Amino acid sequence: MKKMVSVMEQRPHYYRGQLLLEGDFLAEQDFHVRARLRHNLHLHGWGVAHGLKVSRASARGISIAPGFALDKAGREIVVTDAVGVELTDFGPSASLEVVLSYEEVTDTESGGARRGSADCCAAIVVAEASESAKGVLLAVVSLDGKGEVAEGAIDDSAVRRVRVWAPESITAGDLHPDLKRGWLRLPFRPHPLVNIPRGEKEIPPAFRIGATECLSPDPHEAEGKDRGAAGTMSIPIPPHATHVTRMRIAGSVNEGELLINLLKGGWDPDKVEHVKEAIVEARIQGKAAGEKSAFLETFEIADTSLNPEYQTLSVWLRGTRRTALSLIAVEFVYW
Repeated sequence: MKKMVSVMEQRPHYYRGQLLLEGDFLAEQDFHVRARLRHNLHLHGWGVAHGLKVSRASARGISIAPGFALDKAGREIVVTDAVGVELTDFGPSASLEVVLSYEEVTDTESGGARRGSADCCAAIVVAEASESAKGVLLAVVSLDGKGEVAEGAIDDSAVRRVRVWAPESITAGDLHPDLKRGWLRLPFRPHPLVNIPRGEKEIPPAFRIGATECLSPDPHEAEGKDRGAAGTMSIPIPPHATHVTRMRIAGSVNEGELLINLLKGGWDPDKVEHVKEAIVEARIQGKAAGEKSAFLETFEIADTSLNPEYQTLSVWLRGTRRTALSLIAVEFVYW
């Protein structure tokens, strides 16, 4: 059984001896054009496919790199060569949108002799946000108080991307926001300290490591003395991660004071020297024995940048009294 639901399209069906007129050829072109537009929109969406990066060319100018995009109608826009645009017509502190659009110019519109063709053009419009043309947004440029393009003035975070990518064009910056950041969660598995920490007379005891929790030594096993524990652990950095934004720590017991350092280490290839920088220095004040002293703390990191080739992360932790730790987590971002 076969049932025709609807007529989707009509296309010319030629036969020998048929008289072909202008409308027949136009109908054939329209059929293939509409099919291409549907393919582009429903399989790829619209936006920038590759290239078209907007960059600073001078104090009053920008440059748009070659590339390819699809507009909201599914039409293909190709920029074959880099395009420079001067921004001298705009005043200080202007917020400008750089927009790419598709235009067709027929022979009659261009004032030329009739030649039966149309030019398919890529048009770049730079205008203030309230006046910008409809099309594919490439960037927002914020001029400074002098009307110039300062470093960092070009924002392409709002650029829309098509869903299918050209080979080798996808980067971490093109990922969905949910894939650009994430928490690396780890149980605390510290190594004992081998050096006496600053402010202490001797090396603190090592943590006792369980399957899901890390504990300081039981005071009853240390002749009634509760000296807490200390240790350090490396934090693996996901490949190509460029920033670390937050640190989280949780545990069920903190009867003294918990001292925490998240350390950026590794190597500085320019200075040819070891790197040691504390990007989190925090204290969590505990409660007296017998009181519920569970804790969950999250710390924002000011210096978020990471060199994906040379830098490492590690955590140093000291509990001055009875301590139990369940979680160390670090949030990484691909920007």
